[in-house]
Amino acid sequence: TDTTAFKENDILFSELISQFAQVGGARYQTGRGALVDIVRAPFRQGTLEQTGNSLDLAIQGEGFFMLKDPLESPIPLFSRAGAFHVDNKGFLANPDGLQLQGFTVTVDPSGKKTVGAAAGAIDVSKVVSLPKATAKISAALNLFSNEPEATVVNGEIPTDSVAILNDSVSITGIALGAGAAGVDALTTAINTETGSTGVVAEVTDTGFLKLTNLNGGPIVIELNTDPKTGDPDILAKTGLQNGDFQSAGGVVLTGLVTGSTGDVVVTGTGTKFKTELRPGDTITFGEKAYIVQSIESDTELTVTEAIDAAVAGTSEKATGHAAAFSSQVKVFDSLGNDHLVTVSFVKTAPTGEATSEWRWSAIVGTDDNNNNIDSDQVQATGVLTFKSDGLLQDATTVEAFASTGGFDFKGGAALDQAIAFDFLGTKANSSDGATQFGGLSAVLKQTQDGFSSGALQNLSVDSKGFINGLFTNGTTQTLAQVVLATFPNQDGLVRVGGNSYIQSKESGNPLLTAAGTAGIGTITSNALEVSTVDLTKQFVKLITYQRGFQANSRVIVTSDEVIQEIVNLKR
Repeated sequence: TDTTAFKENDILFSELISQFAQVGGARYQTGRGALVDIVRAPFRQGTLEQTGNSLDLAIQGEGFFMLKDPLESPIPLFSRAGAFHVDNKGFLANPDGLQLQGFTVTVDPSGKKTVGAAAGAIDVSKVVSLPKATAKISAALNLFSNEPEATVVNGEIPTDSVAILNDSVSITGIALGAGAAGVDALTTAINTETGSTGVVAEVTDTGFLKLTNLNGGPIVIELNTDPKTGDPDILAKTGLQNGDFQSAGGVVLTGLVTGSTGDVVVTGTGTKFKTELRPGDTITFGEKAYIVQSIESDTELTVTEAIDAAVAGTSEKATGHAAAFSSQVKVFDSLGNDHLVTVSFVKTAPTGEATSEWRWSAIVGTDDNNNNIDSDQVQATGVLTFKSDGLLQDATTVEAFASTGGFDFKGGAALDQAIAFDFLGTKANSSDGATQFGGLSAVLKQTQDGFSSGALQNLSVDSKGFINGLFTNGTTQTLAQVVLATFPNQDGLVRVGGNSYIQSKESGNPLLTAAGTAGIGTITSNALEVSTVDLTKQFVKLITYQRGFQANSRVIVTSDEVIQEIVNLKR
């Protein structure tokens, strides 16, 4: 009764011989004796017993598991006993080492499964889950409706009409950092960093900012707002930059702005330009060419070139915004490396017919961005527009700042990784995306679709026999499908021990198919089919057979007594 999937036997009897008897005008036929005609094992469904082992499989309905011995006979065996495990070579096998047979399965990116046509041993030893780069970030969040719009303090540095005297020059235009409060604050900030930059700042009597490089090198001031706080309102936005001049040669010069209408007078700090010249040679400074007519040896030439038609520039302004709310999400690159992306939100003045607008920025930290910038970097930004009911009207991606238009992460992964940001929710005018209500700003739900590589952690089998692998990265992958076999006459199968059968002429050839199709049974995981032997029923049958044997023996005794009486009559 405890033998897994064992099928009880039925005994059928038949008469041994028959005899005709003539009684009057009638002829009768009687049986004489009995014998065992056949012992059969009807394949009745056994009850299922839960085991808690995911690789214990029970067939509910018609069908047999197909097994093969990898070392000996290639002849397949068939069994209803479904106690399997992963053997030391990574194959699914039963306790006797017979390998379970199945179909291969491939799954395309859309999730569609393609099942192979040929059955074979199920190998899970080399299965891994490949990494997937993050392609989408979805967030459900609320932004505080009473958050004040960002305000800024503009710092201005006037630029001037410029005349440049002396030889080859290279001047980089002046720009102003985000959120500056004026030249006094800038002076303090610059002098704080003098030890590392070598630049000293002071305010002149006329209220202008004077910068001096103690190292004698060029001074370059970049106009950038903090990536977490918004966009600068600068001429560079249109591709222009005030005070941007460069002539050939590379001798760097420094100067001082003397006023809004004054000149910038520069003096050389580099090595003088020396070369051997002959009459007729051409010397080019900037865009002008000079022809040497006559020259004495060891003559030092001084070239003075003025920039004509100098145009007064405008003051450049920097606009800074403080982030009102931010959250972080872990994303993955094409190699499965994880990176932190900070998404910050700033409430801005609405434009057009919008009731309220928020600007969001996706920021990659210094340790993660691959753009050779020693600071946090904005990789994408967009605008959320809300209606008067607090629901999202629109969500657009404004720009991507990475060098090729996508996200560039360190670590050797593919560059230009496109990541979509979804704040809309499941449908338009819904509250399961971004909202702007009176509650505090908070992220309610945040997901991303990337993951790292993973190793096989566990296996499960569904009702159709699909074997699914659960990996350490949290993903699930379909690996194979268990084969079930049916026969035209399953009663013709031949027992070979170990709860297994082989086919015979009487059984016919097996039909291999998947569980749950064409009337074939389904598979139940974490369960085994128990024996169909019913002890109570078998004891009743045993008593019945014993009574029958006893009755037959009485018939023989009685017959002997009758014969003896007949013999006695003759005496």
